[in-house]
Amino acid sequence: MTIKRIFLVGFASAAVAWAYSGDSFAAKFEAMPAAAQATASANMENALPVSITSTKGPNGMEYQVNTKLFGEMHNLVIDEKGKLLAVKDGTDLGSIPAAAKAAIQKEAATSSIVNVEKVTEGDLVSYGAVMKDAEPGKYVHVRVAADGTVKTKTVQTTDR
Repeated sequence: MTIKRIFLVGFASAAVAWAYSGDSFAAKFEAMPAAAQATASANMENALPVSITSTKGPNGMEYQVNTKLFGEMHNLVIDEKGKLLAVKDGTDLGSIPAAAKAAIQKEAATSSIVNVEKVTEGDLVSYGAVMKDAEPGKYVHVRVAADGTVKTKTVQTTDR
């Protein structure tokens, strides 16, 4: 690791700790296992820290470190052992492969697309979208492969 990179990581960590205190980003970051912290720090680049969530995955705890990079979301999914499971980068519909775009648009026939993301899991790339349905409080989350194959689709309702 170069001196410049060490300085930048240290500076970013100090800035995060100073800017976020209590039950916030810094506290949640410090609560993650050291291996997960190291992976997050190495992959945050110059991103602005936003939030951290954790869930119980099939192989232990998983942490999603939510950041913004150049105005777009740049989220990291890391397991408790520090393995980077996925990177979710915000994008726009026009930037994804035509087959994936068509599949998302088909799923959004009666909905409006709220956001689109590129999800990289190792060598596999897929595309996700959140759509606000015409029915109040109903959101549809869809993930498609580059070839347009729908991988997952979930519906979430919120109380109004």
